[in-house]
Amino acid sequence: MRRSRKGWNSGAAAVELALVLPVFITFVFGILNLGWALYCGAEVRHAVERSTRLLIKDPTTSAATIQTNVRSQLSAADPNAVTLTKTTTAVGTGGGIATLSWTYAYTLTSPFMASKTFNFDSSMVVPLRY
Repeated sequence: MRRSRKGWNSGAAAVELALVLPVFITFVFGILNLGWALYCGAEVRHAVERSTRLLIKDPTTSAATIQTNVRSQLSAADPNAVTLTKTTTAVGTGGGIATLSWTYAYTLTSPFMASKTFNFDSSMVVPLRY
């Protein structure tokens, strides 16, 4: 063992690592998991945007058909965590407006921390022509 000016230091690095490593691991996994949650939320948003084209093509498309199409386009996000609602408002005599509202819940888990659920939601307005 080596002796420094202040005393014995043979286990100081191991003690410091034992104190810092759990905090460091928590931060790293938390940041990675948060990035994955944001990616999944963006993937759902993009799938809903692509599925609005079904309404433009056929204004009588049901919300269940659109939700099935959204879920089929997801590769990273949990398809069962996506809910979609459709409301239609008539405007004038030959058209209308459809509003697609969606929500996606992602549960963020990290070592040494309690789970936290992030809710992503938005709505999109689609002009309809009958």
